[in-house]
Amino acid sequence: MIHFSRFESFMDLGLSSGIKFQNALGTINLIFSLILLILYFHQYFYAFLGLITKPKRYKKAKKNHKYAYLISAHNEEIVIGNLVQSIYAQDYPKELMQVFVVADNCNDNTAKVAREAGAIVFERFDSVNKGKSFALDFLIKKIFDEYDNGYEAFFVFDADNLVSKNYTKEMNKVFDEGYKVSTSFRDTKNFDNWISAGASMAFLRECLLIHQSRSILGIGTYISGTGFYVSADILRAKGGWGYHTMTEDIEFSLECALEDIKIAYCADAVFYDEQPSTLKDSLNQRLRWCKGTHQIFAKDCKKIAKKNVKKFSPACFELGMHVSPLPIISFAWFVVYIVLSLLNIIINSLPADIYLAFAIEALLSFCFILFAISLSHAFVVVIRYHKKIKAPLWKQILYCFTFPIYMFFFIPLSYKALFKKVEWVKIKHIVDVKINEMN
Repeated sequence: MIHFSRFESFMDLGLSSGIKFQNALGTINLIFSLILLILYFHQYFYAFLGLITKPKRYKKAKKNHKYAYLISAHNEEIVIGNLVQSIYAQDYPKELMQVFVVADNCNDNTAKVAREAGAIVFERFDSVNKGKSFALDFLIKKIFDEYDNGYEAFFVFDADNLVSKNYTKEMNKVFDEGYKVSTSFRDTKNFDNWISAGASMAFLRECLLIHQSRSILGIGTYISGTGFYVSADILRAKGGWGYHTMTEDIEFSLECALEDIKIAYCADAVFYDEQPSTLKDSLNQRLRWCKGTHQIFAKDCKKIAKKNVKKFSPACFELGMHVSPLPIISFAWFVVYIVLSLLNIIINSLPADIYLAFAIEALLSFCFILFAISLSHAFVVVIRYHKKIKAPLWKQILYCFTFPIYMFFFIPLSYKALFKKVEWVKIKHIVDVKINEMN
């Protein structure tokens, strides 16, 4: 929301032309701010709801269903074995579980390590169609063609993940209730510095303030990269995984919302994820996310509008807001507002100290709002999850104050993604821990 100032001091100067122009700017700014408040009000409501509610629980499953676990791995020999072992170490019938790995354009021992851990491995070499989405599509089609052994749903994990002992048991409850897609609780492997802690807090915030609140309200949520399942029926009907934007997870989630497929959330199914620990890796990852949301909005904005006009869908509306360029437009208007106010003062020969005071006030207000929202979200996460986070409490509190800095980078990255051609960049995974160490 942009700060609004009425410039009462202009009235004292009796400069009517400057007053009228500034009042017109102020009116436009106020209207724009109110529109943003209305469009994003649900997020503040979700934050409050996540703080005061407990996660949704699911009934005991009547049946143990059969699952395949899909892992796309590019040069992940350090971590892939730990993930496969953690999957097979779960408290779930082993005859109903099978891990499949696609060693995607690897030049290390990823395939060998995965096979030794018990996975069925396919090796893929494609220098044109790079990235996780193409590898997943390849793997799913291979399974349907060669290993279609009655798998009822497919879990998707990244090679650096680990799964808790009861993960499938809890997710099986969700599937048994009839949900075709579900995501789960993303914990962190490395709450080590302000960068990895920032990413960890962002995903914990997502679990608490978005997934949990939506599940409580009965609104479908979205999948986020890893730690989810999709029913085999959906993938078979769609002929694989045909989602190839930079954020294929959100692209798939939006398609589910458009087709009224509700995505569930299971807070009791915990998996662990490694976060980028260097600024370069973090920026590369988030630049890809920003580019992906731009791609989806350009591709599907008409579908989103048509869906909500025909029959309002909360899930579709919220995903539309997620990929919309409104944050970019909001920041751009803030800059325009400052510049036009300066021109007004120059043209109408108004005192410079009026503009200086206004500019400082507006800038501080804008920064304070961003800082306060991010800081409050971080503290909510720590309040609810401090026992889960693998770090001393003092460090968790410290990283609450660096979290707004982490989030601020999304603004320039969103602008950069508008103009830069973004390609998939490998994020190194080096945290070599086993599931028993996390537990």
